[in-house]
Amino acid sequence: MLYKKDEIHNSFAYHIPKEPLTEAVRIKSIGFEKRTSTDYYWDGRFRHNDHNTCIFQYTISGYGHLQAGESTYTVKPGEAFIVKVPGEHCYYLPEESPGWEFLFITLEGSKAQECWSQIIDQFGMVMKIGADDPLIFSLRKIYQFAVRQGIRDTFISSAQGYEFIMELYRYSLGMSSTNLNLPDDLREAVRFIETHYDQPLSLEDITKRAALSKYYFTNKFQKYLKTTPIQYLTKTRIKKAMELLITTNKPIQEIAVETGYANANYFSKVFRKMIGMSPDSFRKDKRMIDFQHIIID
Repeated sequence: MLYKKDEIHNSFAYHIPKEPLTEAVRIKSIGFEKRTSTDYYWDGRFRHNDHNTCIFQYTISGYGHLQAGESTYTVKPGEAFIVKVPGEHCYYLPEESPGWEFLFITLEGSKAQECWSQIIDQFGMVMKIGADDPLIFSLRKIYQFAVRQGIRDTFISSAQGYEFIMELYRYSLGMSSTNLNLPDDLREAVRFIETHYDQPLSLEDITKRAALSKYYFTNKFQKYLKTTPIQYLTKTRIKKAMELLITTNKPIQEIAVETGYANANYFSKVFRKMIGMSPDSFRKDKRMIDFQHIIID
């Protein structure tokens, strides 16, 4: 878990200039808050200063209400609401609620607008998401990045915002670990891989999370996921590398390290074998930008 129960709540708002780099997506604000007053009330019809804003808000504890048209939803722990501003909705802390603790992110940009439209069409405005889902892990990680390093420029804003959009797409495609029909021991192993891919993991490290023998675990993993644990780890790393190559200007060596490879040459060799081109060629190939639809066999 990326935050402690007694962690101080923080919120950050950014004024990122609208330029070609940030037209696809930029972070407008992010935070971890707890509201205990009914003064907490936002009406999407009258937030003119937040034009073309996309909001994702995930409940940690307590609950709040989202009213959209004639419907009122109670957004409980393990649930998120997703809305666009301006819009015909409002969200607030009702009098009977003891409080509402939540993580949130607001994005702007054309890709954010497209993503929100697709997600709302598919799930509606309220979604049930496990606390250990990679989507929520991603939100926590971006929040912690804002706390520790700070979102200081357009490169960081766009890259971090794009990461969250990619996780939303993965969730919508049923690719999140909690959406897989897996036994608990395999689900824990998959979650471990998806949240620790940047570390030098071995088969023994992964097997320990499932509390099974190496032989039995490998066979069970292959039966349910049609691949080996190490192959799944490699696919997870390469998918993340693809995202970083498209959304950042980081050097290949840095991307290699961030995806669990100490050696850039070995990373490039693995990348070429799976994708059919070098990382540098992938970055330069503009046809690869819409890569959320790429499935690595």
